[in-house]
Amino acid sequence: MNNKTITLYRNGEAIEIQQEAAHFTAIIPQSQWLAEVNAREEVEEVKQVFKNVYKIKTSLSDSDDLVTELRKDFSTRAVFHHAYRPLEDASTRYYLTDMVIVRFKKRTSTSRIETILQQCGLQFVKQYLGGERDFLLKVTSSAGKNPVKVCQDLHEMPEVIFAEPNLINRFDKATKPSDDLFNKQWHLESSTGVELVKDADVSALAAWEAAGTRGKRSIVVAVVDDGFDLTHPDFRGTGKVVHGRDFVDGDRLPFPSSAHNDYHGTPCAGVAIGEENGSGIVGIAPGCAFMPIRFDLRADDDLLWEIFNYTGQRADVISCSWGPVPVYAPLGSLLDRKFTELAKTGGPRGKGCIIVFAAGNFNAPIKDLNNRHFEWRHPSYGIRKHARAILNGNCAHPGVIAVSASTSQNRKAAYSNWGKEISVCAPSSNWHPLDPYKKMPGRGIWTTDNENQGLGFSSNSRYTGSFGGTSSSTPLVAGTAALLLSVNPELTAKEVRKILESTADRIIDRTPDPVLGNEKGTYKNKHSEWFGHGKINAAKAIAKVKADMRENEPPTEPIEPPVEPTEPVAPTTSTVSDGIKIVAALINPKGREAGQESISLLNFSDSSINLTDWQLANQRDKTYDLEGELAAGAFMTITIPANSAMKLSNSGGSLQLRQADGSVVHEVSYSKKQASKNGWTTLF
Repeated sequence: MNNKTITLYRNGEAIEIQQEAAHFTAIIPQSQWLAEVNAREEVEEVKQVFKNVYKIKTSLSDSDDLVTELRKDFSTRAVFHHAYRPLEDASTRYYLTDMVIVRFKKRTSTSRIETILQQCGLQFVKQYLGGERDFLLKVTSSAGKNPVKVCQDLHEMPEVIFAEPNLINRFDKATKPSDDLFNKQWHLESSTGVELVKDADVSALAAWEAAGTRGKRSIVVAVVDDGFDLTHPDFRGTGKVVHGRDFVDGDRLPFPSSAHNDYHGTPCAGVAIGEENGSGIVGIAPGCAFMPIRFDLRADDDLLWEIFNYTGQRADVISCSWGPVPVYAPLGSLLDRKFTELAKTGGPRGKGCIIVFAAGNFNAPIKDLNNRHFEWRHPSYGIRKHARAILNGNCAHPGVIAVSASTSQNRKAAYSNWGKEISVCAPSSNWHPLDPYKKMPGRGIWTTDNENQGLGFSSNSRYTGSFGGTSSSTPLVAGTAALLLSVNPELTAKEVRKILESTADRIIDRTPDPVLGNEKGTYKNKHSEWFGHGKINAAKAIAKVKADMRENEPPTEPIEPPVEPTEPVAPTTSTVSDGIKIVAALINPKGREAGQESISLLNFSDSSINLTDWQLANQRDKTYDLEGELAAGAFMTITIPANSAMKLSNSGGSLQLRQADGSVVHEVSYSKKQASKNGWTTLF
């Protein structure tokens, strides 16, 4: 193996790296070529890491000869690169794509950039939006070098501010899956009980009473995660679901799928925005709008930028219940700057987007550049040892609210990551970070589940009491932030963070960490490495917002004579015939079908659509009348009542959406086979 070190540039830092001995990557566009690689005797394992990029493990002690051989045999059909790791760090591994991200100085002429691209064997892919000259460029075969070495060359050029490989980022869900309902939601309002203390909650009832609202639809909470059952009763309501996007399938329907096993987003969303509808659970901000953003917890730097660029323009709050395992994972320059930009000027109000990240579940430090020994449990591979620097770049970013977890006993959740970077904590479950069979005291979180998609934490149920991890703490903080904005939408992201921190309850936990023996449950300079500034208290935060509003009220002005009212302007709505579609239906529910069948609509247009006097119709021309508005980008699920003449046939059929004049806007059909899936939603 070539042990020569080279330099990887990442957000202003030069990281000395070396080739992995037995691992390398392949960019393989077609499945038959992948089969050819897999058939090689020296290839021990082939595993997809992102899109058409695969991790290859060889049985050889040195992969150099095999990589050279494959490059020769596949020529232009596939691209092979060595995998890399930081010098003397066996736990961290970097996987390359065939792209690099480059920022040129603003005064660099277009012709000079074109010359540099030609000299370095680079091909233009796209330019990122914003004031900087940031480009995504493809490394072609004419470069004669891999992306890391191309970036080294670019760094030597005076026109270049930074050049970084477009690395693949892989994340772990910040929760541990195990095996109706407000009174079970102790994290919102707790009392003394088994493994439960009275003050373990976030004082939701008092917060709602003080706020005079349980969240407003004008405030949008985005949950960026792996899949969402949008037909769930707790995600329904006029204007509830807006601007959804699926970065896996490339559409606006971010549903989970059995192929991806992505059941994590649904419970996360329920904690933040589960609708108050008389049944099931309720989120901390049930009145707020929900923006579901799906990706499969794998993304290169470019895709992460696209996700946050799209979401950050439309959401007031972004909740991210995922992050890297405890290795050295600094942010790339592009995403680092995007987080900074969004925190300052993002969101639909331009006052900053509140970005909330889970600290993680490995009982690991967020940042320890001097680490020499750390053991953690990988969800798939068991106990791992890491003897080099640890960095969670997401949580370490100053524009991010990093969230740790407390338990139903008001103590540190044994698994919760920690450090000076923690902003606040919020209640969640408890388990041992190394031994999954060792009982730790604490209750789980009740929230929404995926039964209608055939997936979930609790089988045969649309709800679970087994959710937890910092995955649950994070949307609880995000929803609380949305509640504050519902009271005062003029707050900036920085002000919301300051209010959450200054009103948090300080948990004191002097019990040593059961694994590391750390005692970090007290406060120095108003901060604890375990709990940040403390456990969020929604009631105190709302009280602070309202007090500040009263203090800033302008002096009362003399009452002016009344002005003659003008004719009111009717709200602008549209009946864009191609802007709305039937996207899903629950044709064959479990149990009694009458009053349980449902049909979901999505407004693809940029205008609100008035559905009054529109109709849904089945193949027998039996109809159901609609009413109300469907906002631009919004998702609506209609439950067909038991007394309706329109039924959904279990032997196959069709559905039409008709305007008031009877014209058909959209029509779909389904087979007997699709309808036979009892309790499953059919997607169109």
